[in-house]
Amino acid sequence: MLRFGIPSKGAGYDTTLALLESCGLRVTRANPRQYTATLRGLPDTEVLLHRPADIVEKVAEGSIDIGISGLDLIREQRHDDDNLLVIFDDLGFWRVELVFAVPQGWVDVGSWEDLADLAVEMQAAGRRLRIATKYMNTVRNFCYSHGINVFELVESHGATEAAPSLGYADIVADITETGSAIRENKLKIVGGPMLRSQAAMIGSRRSLRGDPEKLALVRQLLELIEARRRARLFYSLTANVPGESIEVVGRKVTARQELAGLQGPTISSVWSKFTAEDNANPPWYAVNVVVPQEELLPAIDHLRAIGAFSITTLQVQHVFRSQSEAYVRLLAALT
Repeated sequence: MLRFGIPSKGAGYDTTLALLESCGLRVTRANPRQYTATLRGLPDTEVLLHRPADIVEKVAEGSIDIGISGLDLIREQRHDDDNLLVIFDDLGFWRVELVFAVPQGWVDVGSWEDLADLAVEMQAAGRRLRIATKYMNTVRNFCYSHGINVFELVESHGATEAAPSLGYADIVADITETGSAIRENKLKIVGGPMLRSQAAMIGSRRSLRGDPEKLALVRQLLELIEARRRARLFYSLTANVPGESIEVVGRKVTARQELAGLQGPTISSVWSKFTAEDNANPPWYAVNVVVPQEELLPAIDHLRAIGAFSITTLQVQHVFRSQSEAYVRLLAALT
Protein backbone atom coordinates (compact mmCIF):
# COMPACT_ATOMS: atom_id res chain seq x y z
CA MET A 1 0.00 0.00 0.00
CA LEU A 2 1.40 3.37 -1.06
CA ARG A 3 0.73 6.19 1.43
CA PHE A 4 0.26 9.47 -0.45
CA GLY A 5 -0.04 12.75 1.49
CA ILE A 6 -1.85 15.75 0.00
CA PRO A 7 -2.93 19.12 1.48
CA SER A 8 -6.16 18.83 3.45
CA LYS A 9 -7.79 22.15 2.53
CA GLY A 10 -7.50 25.48 0.79
CA ALA A 11 -5.83 26.26 -2.51
CA GLY A 12 -3.31 23.46 -2.06
CA TYR A 13 -6.10 20.89 -1.77
CA ASP A 14 -8.11 22.26 -4.71
CA THR A 15 -5.18 22.54 -7.11
CA THR A 16 -3.79 19.14 -6.14
CA LEU A 17 -7.17 17.54 -6.88
CA ALA A 18 -7.34 19.40 -10.19
CA LEU A 19 -3.88 18.13 -11.17
CA LEU A 20 -4.71 14.54 -10.28
CA GLU A 21 -8.08 14.66 -12.07
CA SER A 22 -6.40 16.02 -15.21
CA CYS A 23 -4.25 12.87 -15.09
CA GLY A 24 -7.32 10.62 -14.81
CA LEU A 25 -6.91 10.12 -11.05
CA ARG A 26 -9.77 11.01 -8.70
CA VAL A 27 -9.49 11.43 -4.94
CA THR A 28 -12.58 9.86 -3.35
CA ARG A 29 -13.55 10.53 0.27
CA ALA A 30 -16.38 8.59 1.87
CA ASN A 31 -17.02 11.57 4.13
CA PRO A 32 -15.75 15.15 3.67
CA ARG A 33 -14.73 15.16 7.34
CA GLN A 34 -12.49 12.14 6.91
CA TYR A 35 -8.78 12.64 6.43
CA THR A 36 -8.24 9.48 4.42
CA ALA A 37 -9.29 8.77 0.85
CA THR A 38 -8.72 6.46 -2.09
CA LEU A 39 -7.25 7.33 -5.47
CA ARG A 40 -9.34 5.98 -8.33
CA GLY A 41 -7.05 5.02 -11.18
CA LEU A 42 -4.14 4.07 -8.92
CA PRO A 43 -5.00 0.97 -6.87
CA ASP A 44 -3.38 0.10 -3.56
CA THR A 45 -2.90 3.78 -2.76
CA GLU A 46 -4.11 5.41 0.44
CA VAL A 47 -4.49 9.18 0.31
CA LEU A 48 -3.78 10.95 3.61
CA LEU A 49 -4.88 14.56 4.04
CA HIS A 50 -2.65 16.75 6.22
CA ARG A 51 -1.41 20.30 6.63
CA PRO A 52 1.38 20.94 4.08
CA ALA A 53 3.96 21.40 6.85
CA ASP A 54 2.92 18.09 8.43
CA ILE A 55 3.30 16.31 5.08
CA VAL A 56 6.96 17.32 4.93
CA GLU A 57 7.52 16.13 8.50
CA LYS A 58 5.76 12.80 7.99
CA VAL A 59 7.57 12.04 4.72
CA ALA A 60 10.87 12.85 6.42
CA GLU A 61 10.11 10.41 9.24
CA GLY A 62 8.81 7.75 6.81
CA SER A 63 5.19 7.48 7.99
CA ILE A 64 4.10 8.78 4.56
CA ASP A 65 5.77 7.42 1.41
CA ILE A 66 5.23 10.37 -0.93
CA GLY A 67 3.50 13.72 -0.61
CA ILE A 68 2.74 17.08 -2.17
CA SER A 69 3.72 20.25 -0.33
CA GLY A 70 5.22 23.67 -0.98
CA LEU A 71 8.89 23.95 -1.88
CA ASP A 72 9.15 26.74 0.71
CA LEU A 73 8.15 24.35 3.49
CA ILE A 74 10.38 21.60 2.13
CA ARG A 75 13.41 23.90 2.15
CA GLU A 76 12.51 25.18 5.62
CA GLN A 77 12.14 21.75 7.20
CA ARG A 78 14.54 19.64 5.18
CA HIS A 79 17.84 20.60 6.84
CA ASP A 80 20.28 17.76 6.17
CA ASP A 81 17.69 14.98 6.38
CA ASP A 82 18.94 12.35 3.95
CA ASN A 83 15.60 10.52 4.05
CA LEU A 84 13.65 13.33 2.34
CA LEU A 85 13.82 13.29 -1.47
CA VAL A 86 12.44 15.93 -3.82
CA ILE A 87 10.95 13.78 -6.59
CA PHE A 88 9.29 16.50 -8.68
CA ASP A 89 10.29 20.09 -7.87
CA ASP A 90 7.64 21.91 -9.91
CA LEU A 91 4.08 20.63 -10.28
CA GLY A 92 2.95 23.86 -11.90
CA PHE A 93 0.79 25.46 -9.22
CA TRP A 94 0.83 27.08 -5.77
CA ARG A 95 3.40 29.64 -6.91
CA VAL A 96 4.51 32.09 -4.21
CA GLU A 97 7.61 34.07 -3.28
CA LEU A 98 9.30 34.47 0.09
CA VAL A 99 10.08 38.18 0.51
CA PHE A 100 11.11 40.81 3.01
CA ALA A 101 8.52 43.54 3.61
CA VAL A 102 9.13 46.77 5.53
CA PRO A 103 6.83 49.69 6.47
CA GLN A 104 6.00 51.88 3.47
CA GLY A 105 7.25 54.88 5.43
CA TRP A 106 10.82 53.55 5.33
CA VAL A 107 11.68 55.49 2.17
CA ASP A 108 15.43 54.93 2.55
CA VAL A 109 15.14 51.13 2.67
CA GLY A 110 14.80 49.47 -0.72
CA SER A 111 17.33 46.64 -0.87
CA TRP A 112 18.93 43.85 1.16
CA GLU A 113 22.01 46.04 1.54
CA ASP A 114 19.83 48.74 3.10
CA LEU A 115 18.50 46.17 5.57
CA ALA A 116 22.05 45.18 6.48
CA ASP A 117 22.95 48.84 7.10
CA LEU A 118 19.78 49.34 9.13
CA ALA A 119 20.59 46.33 11.31
CA VAL A 120 24.02 47.83 12.09
CA GLU A 121 22.45 51.21 12.94
CA MET A 122 19.94 49.54 15.24
CA GLN A 123 22.71 47.62 16.98
CA ALA A 124 24.58 50.88 17.59
CA ALA A 125 21.40 52.25 19.15
CA GLY A 126 21.20 49.27 21.49
CA ARG A 127 18.53 47.18 19.77
CA ARG A 128 18.18 44.50 17.13
CA LEU A 129 16.26 44.38 13.87
CA ARG A 130 13.21 42.22 14.62
CA ILE A 131 11.96 40.03 11.76
CA ALA A 132 8.59 38.27 12.05
CA THR A 133 8.43 35.01 10.09
CA LYS A 134 7.50 31.36 10.22
CA TYR A 135 10.48 30.49 8.02
CA MET A 136 13.04 30.61 10.80
CA ASN A 137 15.74 28.46 9.17
CA THR A 138 15.39 29.85 5.65
CA VAL A 139 15.41 33.49 6.76
CA ARG A 140 18.29 32.99 9.21
CA ASN A 141 20.46 31.37 6.55
CA PHE A 142 19.54 34.01 3.98
CA CYS A 143 20.34 36.89 6.33
CA TYR A 144 23.76 35.52 7.23
CA SER A 145 24.62 34.88 3.58
CA HIS A 146 23.61 38.44 2.57
CA GLY A 147 25.41 40.45 5.22
CA ILE A 148 22.47 40.92 7.59
CA ASN A 149 24.27 39.72 10.70
CA VAL A 150 22.52 41.43 13.61
CA PHE A 151 18.83 40.59 13.93
CA GLU A 152 16.22 38.82 16.01
CA LEU A 153 13.73 36.37 14.52
CA VAL A 154 10.21 36.52 15.92
CA GLU A 155 8.33 33.31 15.15
CA SER A 156 4.90 33.91 13.62
CA HIS A 157 2.38 31.38 12.33
CA GLY A 158 -0.45 33.66 11.28
CA ALA A 159 -1.18 37.26 10.22
CA THR A 160 2.55 37.87 9.90
CA GLU A 161 1.98 41.03 7.85
CA ALA A 162 0.36 42.68 10.87
CA ALA A 163 3.45 42.27 13.09
CA PRO A 164 4.95 45.76 12.50
CA SER A 165 1.65 47.55 13.12
CA LEU A 166 1.09 45.48 16.27
CA GLY A 167 4.55 46.40 17.50
CA TYR A 168 6.18 43.01 17.99
CA ALA A 169 8.43 43.17 14.90
CA ASP A 170 10.08 45.80 12.71
CA ILE A 171 9.79 43.95 9.39
CA VAL A 172 8.39 40.67 8.10
CA ALA A 173 9.62 37.80 5.94
CA ASP A 174 6.68 35.92 4.48
CA ILE A 175 5.34 34.29 1.34
CA THR A 176 3.16 36.22 -1.08
CA GLU A 177 1.39 35.43 -4.32
CA THR A 178 0.17 38.87 -5.42
CA GLY A 179 1.52 41.18 -2.72
CA SER A 180 -1.98 42.42 -1.87
CA ALA A 181 -1.86 41.43 1.83
CA ILE A 182 1.50 43.17 2.16
CA ARG A 183 0.18 46.39 0.63
CA GLU A 184 -3.02 46.25 2.69
CA ASN A 185 -0.88 46.25 5.83
CA LYS A 186 1.03 49.32 4.61
CA LEU A 187 4.20 47.38 3.87
CA LYS A 188 6.43 47.23 0.78
CA ILE A 189 8.63 44.48 -0.62
CA VAL A 190 12.37 45.14 -0.65
CA GLY A 191 15.19 43.31 -2.39
CA GLY A 192 13.18 40.87 -4.49
CA PRO A 193 12.34 37.26 -3.60
CA MET A 194 14.51 35.23 -1.24
CA LEU A 195 12.91 32.06 -2.58
CA ARG A 196 10.52 31.21 -5.40
CA SER A 197 8.28 28.36 -4.37
CA GLN A 198 5.69 26.08 -5.94
CA ALA A 199 4.05 22.75 -5.27
CA ALA A 200 6.51 19.87 -5.29
CA MET A 201 6.39 16.11 -4.75
CA ILE A 202 8.59 14.57 -2.09
CA GLY A 203 9.33 11.00 -1.10
CA SER A 204 10.77 8.97 1.75
CA ARG A 205 14.01 7.31 0.75
CA ARG A 206 13.66 4.82 3.59
CA SER A 207 10.17 3.61 2.72
CA LEU A 208 10.63 3.52 -1.07
CA ARG A 209 14.05 1.94 -1.27
CA GLY A 210 13.80 -1.81 -1.72
CA ASP A 211 10.00 -1.86 -2.11
CA PRO A 212 9.22 -2.70 -5.76
CA GLU A 213 5.43 -2.59 -5.23
CA LYS A 214 5.50 0.99 -3.93
CA LEU A 215 7.97 2.02 -6.61
CA ALA A 216 5.72 0.59 -9.33
CA LEU A 217 2.84 2.76 -8.07
CA VAL A 218 5.08 5.82 -7.84
CA ARG A 219 6.23 5.22 -11.41
CA GLN A 220 2.63 5.17 -12.65
CA LEU A 221 1.88 8.40 -10.82
CA LEU A 222 4.99 10.14 -12.12
CA GLU A 223 4.36 8.92 -15.68
CA LEU A 224 0.88 10.45 -15.67
CA ILE A 225 1.85 13.74 -14.04
CA GLU A 226 4.93 14.20 -16.20
CA ALA A 227 3.07 13.39 -19.43
CA ARG A 228 0.17 15.67 -18.50
CA ARG A 229 2.48 18.56 -17.58
CA ARG A 230 4.40 18.12 -20.83
CA ALA A 231 1.21 17.96 -22.92
CA ARG A 232 0.08 21.44 -21.86
CA LEU A 233 2.58 22.85 -24.32
CA PHE A 234 1.34 21.02 -27.44
CA TYR A 235 -1.53 20.89 -29.92
CA SER A 236 -2.39 18.16 -32.40
CA LEU A 237 -3.39 19.32 -35.90
CA THR A 238 -5.15 17.20 -38.51
CA ALA A 239 -5.77 18.36 -42.07
CA ASN A 240 -6.54 16.98 -45.52
CA VAL A 241 -3.82 17.91 -48.00
CA PRO A 242 -3.84 17.25 -51.78
CA GLY A 243 -0.78 15.75 -53.45
CA GLU A 244 0.43 13.31 -56.06
CA SER A 245 1.80 10.93 -53.41
CA ILE A 246 2.58 10.56 -49.71
CA GLU A 247 6.18 11.51 -50.50
CA VAL A 248 5.15 14.75 -52.21
CA VAL A 249 2.86 15.73 -49.33
CA GLY A 250 5.54 14.79 -46.80
CA ARG A 251 8.08 17.05 -48.50
CA LYS A 252 5.59 19.93 -48.50
CA VAL A 253 4.75 19.53 -44.81
CA THR A 254 8.38 19.19 -43.72
CA ALA A 255 9.52 22.17 -45.78
CA ARG A 256 9.35 24.03 -42.47
CA GLN A 257 10.98 21.68 -39.98
CA GLU A 258 9.81 23.59 -36.89
CA LEU A 259 6.18 23.04 -37.94
CA ALA A 260 6.50 19.40 -38.96
CA GLY A 261 5.69 17.76 -35.61
CA LEU A 262 7.73 16.26 -32.81
CA GLN A 263 9.32 13.55 -34.99
CA GLY A 264 7.63 14.36 -38.28
CA PRO A 265 4.10 14.23 -39.71
CA THR A 266 1.88 11.17 -39.82
CA ILE A 267 0.40 10.89 -43.32
CA SER A 268 -2.22 8.46 -44.63
CA SER A 269 -4.49 8.19 -47.65
CA VAL A 270 -7.99 9.64 -47.48
CA TRP A 271 -10.65 7.22 -48.70
CA SER A 272 -12.71 9.60 -50.76
CA LYS A 273 -16.49 9.52 -50.46
CA PHE A 274 -16.71 10.54 -54.12
CA THR A 275 -16.61 8.18 -57.11
CA ALA A 276 -13.49 8.01 -59.21
CA GLU A 277 -15.20 10.14 -61.87
CA ASP A 278 -16.25 12.82 -59.35
CA ASN A 279 -13.09 12.81 -57.28
CA ALA A 280 -10.74 15.64 -58.18
CA ASN A 281 -7.11 14.93 -58.83
CA PRO A 282 -4.64 14.79 -57.20
CA PRO A 283 -5.67 12.48 -54.34
CA TRP A 284 -6.02 13.68 -50.76
CA TYR A 285 -3.96 12.70 -47.73
CA ALA A 286 -4.68 13.10 -44.03
CA VAL A 287 -1.81 14.83 -42.24
CA ASN A 288 -1.36 14.88 -38.48
CA VAL A 289 1.30 16.90 -36.68
CA VAL A 290 1.90 17.82 -33.04
CA VAL A 291 3.32 21.31 -32.54
CA PRO A 292 4.15 23.58 -29.59
CA GLN A 293 1.37 25.95 -28.58
CA GLU A 294 3.31 29.01 -29.72
CA GLU A 295 3.62 27.48 -33.22
CA LEU A 296 -0.09 26.68 -33.58
CA LEU A 297 -1.07 29.54 -35.90
CA PRO A 298 2.16 29.40 -37.96
CA ALA A 299 1.54 25.67 -38.47
CA ILE A 300 -2.05 26.33 -39.58
CA ASP A 301 -0.86 28.99 -42.03
CA HIS A 302 1.78 26.60 -43.37
CA LEU A 303 -0.82 23.87 -43.94
CA ARG A 304 -3.10 26.37 -45.66
CA ALA A 305 -0.25 27.43 -47.93
CA ILE A 306 0.18 23.86 -49.20
CA GLY A 307 -3.53 23.49 -49.91
CA ALA A 308 -4.79 21.98 -46.65
CA PHE A 309 -8.53 21.66 -46.12
CA SER A 310 -10.62 21.02 -42.98
CA ILE A 311 -7.91 21.77 -40.42
CA THR A 312 -8.87 20.64 -36.91
CA THR A 313 -6.98 21.04 -33.64
CA LEU A 314 -7.01 19.28 -30.29
CA GLN A 315 -5.06 20.08 -27.15
CA VAL A 316 -2.86 17.10 -26.39
CA GLN A 317 -3.76 15.34 -23.14
CA HIS A 318 -0.52 13.44 -22.52
CA VAL A 319 2.92 13.33 -24.11
CA PHE A 320 4.85 10.24 -23.02
CA ARG A 321 8.51 9.74 -23.77
CA SER A 322 10.49 6.50 -23.86
CA GLN A 323 10.67 6.59 -20.06
CA SER A 324 9.71 8.83 -17.15
CA GLU A 325 12.56 11.23 -16.50
CA ALA A 326 11.35 11.90 -12.95
CA TYR A 327 11.25 8.18 -12.18
CA VAL A 328 14.76 7.67 -13.57
CA ARG A 329 16.00 10.47 -11.29
CA LEU A 330 14.20 8.88 -8.34
CA LEU A 331 15.81 5.49 -8.94
CA ALA A 332 19.22 7.15 -9.17
CA ALA A 333 18.62 8.95 -5.87
CA LEU A 334 17.63 5.70 -4.17
CA THR A 335 20.81 3.87 -5.13
